[in-house]
Amino acid sequence: MTAIFIGQPARGIIDPRSLLSQIPGFNGRYSQYVRRAIANIRQVQGLDLPEVPEPDNGLGTWTPLQALAVLTYGPSSHLNAALIAEIERLTGQSLPREEGQSRYEAAFYTEYLVSLLAWFEEQQPGLRIEVIPQFSCGPYRIDFRVDLQWFDPDGKYFDKPIRQEAYLLEFDEAYHLEPANRQADHQRDAYIEQQTGLRPLRIRHEEQELWATICRTQGRILSVEEYLQGLLGAMAEPGDGRHLDITRESAQSAYTCDPAGYLRYPAQPGRDLKAIAERLGWRLSQRHSGNLAYHRLTPPRVTANRHISG
Repeated sequence: MTAIFIGQPARGIIDPRSLLSQIPGFNGRYSQYVRRAIANIRQVQGLDLPEVPEPDNGLGTWTPLQALAVLTYGPSSHLNAALIAEIERLTGQSLPREEGQSRYEAAFYTEYLVSLLAWFEEQQPGLRIEVIPQFSCGPYRIDFRVDLQWFDPDGKYFDKPIRQEAYLLEFDEAYHLEPANRQADHQRDAYIEQQTGLRPLRIRHEEQELWATICRTQGRILSVEEYLQGLLGAMAEPGDGRHLDITRESAQSAYTCDPAGYLRYPAQPGRDLKAIAERLGWRLSQRHSGNLAYHRLTPPRVTANRHISG
């Protein structure tokens, strides 16, 4: 890790190319990565850097704060968590951020949420979107409330929406998956739903890019869980609804209606079913009926995500 520094880490001079080459799976497009990061940095309110890294197309030398900003707000920033933590440890510096908002949450907002909502507005004439960060509900703060209003694109009834929807988005870092935190989140979500009629839609840190892709391909806001359940529904044989029975043949239809590209193994759908079952917390078992082999998935009893529409 110290190889990214020019001289001793205490001097605080970082070589951008050495740093970026340590990002897992980095494709070597240094300038493209830095340009996207700089565009995102400029959108962040309250981020007071000495200067945005721009000399030599952003690839001169960086201070620790500039390096942290590029790693935090660059593409697929969830891959950079270990690099960010190590730079903070070696230099004792960290990025400023708004009260109550983590750096990863701010990066999600600039890299994924802003561009997704702008794309919605571009694709749907008459749509207006408002985002409220740190939306208050009783003793809790929700990361983002997103209000969508559709107005007549021809200009009639311009002062009254013809349709509206609202969503509460929570950006979950890894610690939310710990059992105690998941239970606390469940209780918190139940309270928020009781107060607002909206159940928060949770977006996992490691799935932020997948979530944005799903929403873009579906043309609406939905959870990863809802999308995966839709794939399972496309795979399943007709049944009584208590569980889903999926054969190798019945699974094939889902591989033609997966625009987000989640499914990967059409010749071995059991591998995809295992991944989906683990992600959703469903029980997966292998069964036989005569000469027919199939998979059975049984869901737990859960409360679906809700949003307000009208």
